[in-house]
Amino acid sequence: MSSPTADINKLRKIIEVARGDRRADFVIKNAQIVDLINEEIFSGDIAVAEGFIAGVGSYSGIEELDASGLIAVPGLIDAHTHVEMSMLTVTEFARLVVPRGTTAVVADPHEIANVLGKEGVRLMIQEARQSPLRFYCMVPSCVPSSPLETSGAKIGIEEIRELLQEDEVLGLAEMMNFPGVIDAEEEVLQKIVLTKLVDGHAPGLRGKKLNAYIAAGISSDHETTAIDEAKEKLRLGMWVMIREGSAARNLSALKDVAGNRHTMLVTDGDRSVKDIVEEGYLDHVFRRAIEEGVDEVKALQMLTLNPAEYFGINAGLISPSRLADIVLLKDLRKFEVKEVFVGGKRPGFRSYSHPEWAKRTVNARKITPESLKIEGGRVRVIEVYDGEIVTGESVENVQGVDVERDILKAVVVERHRGSGRVGKAYVRGFGLKRGAIAQSIAHDAHNIVSVGADDISICEAVNRVIELQGGIVVADSEIKAELPLPVAGIMTDEKAEGVIEKLTKVEDKIRKLGCRLKSPIITLSFIALPVIPKLKLTDLGLVDVEAFKVVDLHAD
Repeated sequence: MSSPTADINKLRKIIEVARGDRRADFVIKNAQIVDLINEEIFSGDIAVAEGFIAGVGSYSGIEELDASGLIAVPGLIDAHTHVEMSMLTVTEFARLVVPRGTTAVVADPHEIANVLGKEGVRLMIQEARQSPLRFYCMVPSCVPSSPLETSGAKIGIEEIRELLQEDEVLGLAEMMNFPGVIDAEEEVLQKIVLTKLVDGHAPGLRGKKLNAYIAAGISSDHETTAIDEAKEKLRLGMWVMIREGSAARNLSALKDVAGNRHTMLVTDGDRSVKDIVEEGYLDHVFRRAIEEGVDEVKALQMLTLNPAEYFGINAGLISPSRLADIVLLKDLRKFEVKEVFVGGKRPGFRSYSHPEWAKRTVNARKITPESLKIEGGRVRVIEVYDGEIVTGESVENVQGVDVERDILKAVVVERHRGSGRVGKAYVRGFGLKRGAIAQSIAHDAHNIVSVGADDISICEAVNRVIELQGGIVVADSEIKAELPLPVAGIMTDEKAEGVIEKLTKVEDKIRKLGCRLKSPIITLSFIALPVIPKLKLTDLGLVDVEAFKVVDLHAD
C-alpha cells in the first residue's frame, strides 16, 4: 500500500496536469465526449494522470492518441451481476467483456458462496485483482437463500463482518429474505445494520409490505417486472435495476421508466457465454435499450453514471478526479467499440490457476430409478415460462411422465453433504419428448437439478454430473453431450471458445430431445430457487415460495 506522502505526491501531480503546468501521462485528443450531466456531446481532449482523469479540455501528454471521429463514453458498469452464472471464471469473463466496453461490475458472488462460503468469495476477489476488470462486490446476504434448501456453506453475521473489510466490498447484496425483513426478524436486522448500503430483492412486493422493506434500509430492487410496480418503488425512493439477460428480460415491460435517474440496466448474471460472445454483454443491453426507444444518453446514464452514484464508485463520468475508464466508440447508438482504456491504459489479460479445494466440491450419492418413484394422483405441477424465472402452479391428474401433455419429471439431488436426499416433482414447459438434462447449476444452493422424460435417462445424466465433479449433461439411454464445470461445480476454467463448442453441442442435443425453450439451461437452473415465486423444487421437496414452506406434491 502507498504511503500518505506517495498519495499526496500523486495527487499533486494530477492537480499540476489539470492546471496545464505538467504534461499528462496520456491524452485522448479531439474526441467527441458524451456529457452525461448536460446530456450533450462536445469536442475536447481527455488528460489522464496516475490512472485518473485530470482534465477535460485542451491538453498535451507524454503519450497521445488522436480520437478524431470517435465518441468517448465512460466504461460501462453492471450494477448487479453474478459472474459465476456465465459459467466462466473471472479471468475469462473479463477477457470477453472488457474489450466490449464493460470496465466494472458489482457482483453478488452468492453462487460460489453457497458452495464454498466466504473463502469462495475471497477466491473471486483475489482472482479479479489480476484482471483489468474492476470487480466490486456485495457480501451475499442470504446464504443459503432460505431454510428450504441445503447449501454447501453459510454466510452469517461474522462472515459478513469479515468480508466487509475487503477493499472491493461495497455493502450487503440482495436481501432475498424479504419476509424476514418485513417481519423484523432479529438475524436479518443484524445483517442489515452492518452496512449503509443494502441491495434488495422484492418480486411483486407492493403497498405497506414494500414500505416496510424500504423502511428497513433496502435501497434497490432488480426483480421488478411490471410498470406499476416499478413506478411505486421509484416513488418510494428505491433505485430500480432493470434486468435484461438471456432468459429474464424485463426492459420491454419497464421501458416507460427507463432513463429515470433512479434506474439502472443490469444483467443479473443472466448472460450465457454464447450470448456474450455472439451478441455482447452490457453493450448488447445498451443496444436493446435503443431498440426499445430509450434515448441513447439516458441509456448510457443507466449503465454508467447512475450505478456509479448509487454505489459511490469513482467512475461513470468523463470528468476530473474520476477513474480513467474510457471507451472510444465508432458509433454511439450501435455501441461499436474502437478502443477501451481502464485506468488510462489498454487492458492486458493474465491466466489464473484455481486451487484444488475449489475443484472437488460435489459430494453426492449416485441415484437409481427406484429413488425417483412418485405415487400417482392429483399433483401440483411446476409451470415454467419461456424468458421468465418466475414459475406458476397447476394441478393435474398424473400417473407418471406424460410427454403428450408436456408433464415431465424434475428432481433435485443434494450434492454438498452426501445425504442422498432427492426432491421430486413434475414440471411443464420444457417440451422434452425423451431423454433428460442434468446440471450442477441450480440457484442458489447449486445442488444437482434434472428434468427428463424417463427415470433411466435422469439417473444417467445426474450420475455423470457427479462423476465430472460438476457440469451439464444430456442423456438419452446414453450420454449424448456434456460440459464439465469443475470450479465449484458451476464454472469452467476453459477458454470461452472451447466452452461454446461444448455448450453448442449440449444445446443441440437438448433441442433434438424436443425442448422448445430459448434458454433451457438457465430456465432449469431457476426451478430450484425457493425465493422466486411461485412453485419451486429443492432437495427438501416442493416449495410454495409465497407461503415460504415445503408443500405436499399431492394436492388436496
